[in-house]
Amino acid sequence: MQHQDELEWSTRGILVDWLIEVHTRFHLLPETLFLAVNIVDRFLSKKVIQLDNFQLVGITAMFIASKYEEVLSPYIGNFKRITNDGFTEEEILSAERFVLSTLDYDLSYPNPMNFLRRVSKADNYDIQSRTIGKYLTEISLLDHRFMAYRPSHVAAAAMYLARLMLDRGAWDKTLAYYAGYTEEEVEPLVQLMVDYLARPVVHEAFFKKYANKKFLKASIISRQWAKKNASLFGITDTDMSLYHIDE
Repeated sequence: MQHQDELEWSTRGILVDWLIEVHTRFHLLPETLFLAVNIVDRFLSKKVIQLDNFQLVGITAMFIASKYEEVLSPYIGNFKRITNDGFTEEEILSAERFVLSTLDYDLSYPNPMNFLRRVSKADNYDIQSRTIGKYLTEISLLDHRFMAYRPSHVAAAAMYLARLMLDRGAWDKTLAYYAGYTEEEVEPLVQLMVDYLARPVVHEAFFKKYANKKFLKASIISRQWAKKNASLFGITDTDMSLYHIDE
């Protein structure tokens, strides 16, 4: 973000929240969303983008990610319509070529969903802890503070916190083995997740997605728990918005 003249972290958060809405509407795989955001971030690290073209970068990243991850990718016309016809099909295709060439056609990415599934194996594939774990993992897409950590580290922390919320027992040697991280190693990320959850909602689409019964109301359960237990993590200024933390 340091070399972006017209973008801020809050702007990125708005775009990612919208991409989550698009992803939900198209019923795409979780891996597609994570890859799309990864493409956006890698592209932003290489090119300076004007605010007017930021949505184009986002929808193009989702278009590319869906081609890479999905068995059947949505038709390009659907991506055009989801932007309220803000861009033509030709503009999206041109942006696709530009983004791919900028990234040297390298779409390899250690998707956190793969690591979440691995540690879920040690959790006996418990559906509730895994669903809340997915919600907590997606926080890393919206909160830029997680960029300093590996996807595997984020997934481990998400499962640890999900099990803590549900009182599923200790983080034993088996869980630590499959997650790849000890209880002490996940603590910094767990604190960031609780910090995000205890603050006011700033990403509406993300919250509403996981407030649905389909996702076992994970966002509601998680936020209620975080607000109740925030003080245990040394978090007291929970009335402050996410984007005012560093000010």
